[in-house]
Amino acid sequence: MTSSTDIALWDQLVQGDEQALYAFYQARYGELLQYGLRLCKDPEESKDAINIVFARIWNNRQRLPRTQHPKAYLFACYKNQLLRQRQQAHRVIPISSDELLVSSQSVEETLIELQEQEALRMRTAQLLSKLTDRQQELIRLRFIEGLSYEEIAQRLSISVRTVYNSIHESLKALRNAAE
Repeated sequence: MTSSTDIALWDQLVQGDEQALYAFYQARYGELLQYGLRLCKDPEESKDAINIVFARIWNNRQRLPRTQHPKAYLFACYKNQLLRQRQQAHRVIPISSDELLVSSQSVEETLIELQEQEALRMRTAQLLSKLTDRQQELIRLRFIEGLSYEEIAQRLSISVRTVYNSIHESLKALRNAAE
């Protein structure tokens, strides 16, 4: 869709043309979804944000600015909605101005990547479940919470040497379980 088509649809939408809203939605949905998946990795959250943005645009159409860049305005609204959702969930996502450019990766490729990440997460959880509770706790503290060996020793009231040895044995057990 060209910029002039975007502008025409935007002007019609601002004047209350519901068909222009649907046309703009259909024209930009794929790009918005792809952008949202890159930012939050959650397809449902991304889709919800798109629908909320278009509902807000429609509900506030009389107060919308006339713009020569409706696509940029739409993406800014969408990014802000994702940020709002993340803040409400107490999760922060860093967004730089470079990320406003839509990637050449297709929605399907992005979804495949997410599925692969989910399969890896499930495999990791399966392997971790083979460790003892103490080993799982040590792995969590070291690699998920990012604590140093000294901090772990302090927190668990054990020696630093015991932390080193236990984590080493835990990693060895994970390697053996993965083979």
